[in-house]
Amino acid sequence: MSEQRAPLEISDAVDFYRQWPRLRTNAEQLLETRSLDDDDAEVLRWMIKVVDMVGPHDVKRDR
Repeated sequence: MSEQRAPLEISDAVDFYRQWPRLRTNAEQLLETRSLDDDDAEVLRWMIKVVDMVGPHDVKRDR
């Protein structure tokens, strides 16, 4: 029986940052398993690098 996953929900930048370790794995798997063209793969590699540079002091919840 296949495992069902809950739909991905990201509420804001802080929530994205908290989920980044799992989301990063998803992005890496896309690079490895999907047939992205060279430009799309390069954009995704850079997105991973840029998000990896973000720390807790870079994101805050405005309320």
